[in-house]
Amino acid sequence: MKRGFTLIELIVVMGIMMIITSILLVNYNKFGGQVLLRNLAYEVALSVREAQVFGISSRAFQGGFSTGHGVYFDLGSSTNSFSLYSDADGNSFFNSASTEWVKTSTLGRGYSIDRICVSSGGSESCNIIELDILFKRPEPDAIIRASTGGSFTSYSSARIVLVSPQEKKRSVLIESAGQISVQRYDE
Repeated sequence: MKRGFTLIELIVVMGIMMIITSILLVNYNKFGGQVLLRNLAYEVALSVREAQVFGISSRAFQGGFSTGHGVYFDLGSSTNSFSLYSDADGNSFFNSASTEWVKTSTLGRGYSIDRICVSSGGSESCNIIELDILFKRPEPDAIIRASTGGSFTSYSSARIVLVSPQEKKRSVLIESAGQISVQRYDE
């Protein structure tokens, strides 16, 4: 009896390996995109949480401890960035980068903010252009205000919907009570 592989056995094993490799490569891009989208949603949620911690902590900014901190989204100017800011002038709104501390975060290549939805009393509206979420001492509650292009209105919750290049979606939900969560988004 001879030991070793026959040519047919070698071809069969190579064929099986090629099939398994091609299946893995096809699904890797899909899996990797979902992981990146989930990580991006957690980054946005972490930025909102960072504003909440800064807003209720005793961190001094320009000599004062009553400065609020917030996150500002403007889909009219960019669907792939948002700003974390300190409300230096105390007007409870985002102004320009020249008067307030601002950290601008940019989403990854191909990823964007698909829409912003707000809710008050159970009905959700998704035609929002600007969203301002502010946290002020001593309350951990969020002050959620949004605009469709005109004046700002207060809401009880906001949902930021993120989309991947493969059209997969995740959302970050911010409640006025201060709760921040990442969820799947199904239309």
